[in-house]
Amino acid sequence: MLNKTKKTKSLTLSIRNGDSRKQAGSNRLMIEVQSEDWKTPASVVNMTIREAQTLRSFLNETLAE
Repeated sequence: MLNKTKKTKSLTLSIRNGDSRKQAGSNRLMIEVQSEDWKTPASVVNMTIREAQTLRSFLNETLAE
């Protein structure tokens, strides 16, 4: 099972994949962007691994140009 987190000053990336429980939401990618303004909460994007793979493909195609 893969369970990794990468943190930077303003960004946290977490991935969980290969969970054999097969429960909804058990294999996900989370991107959390910290807000510099205390009034604004952090923004969080959650997606399935399949959606994350689609995003990766899109970024690879787009950024390769």
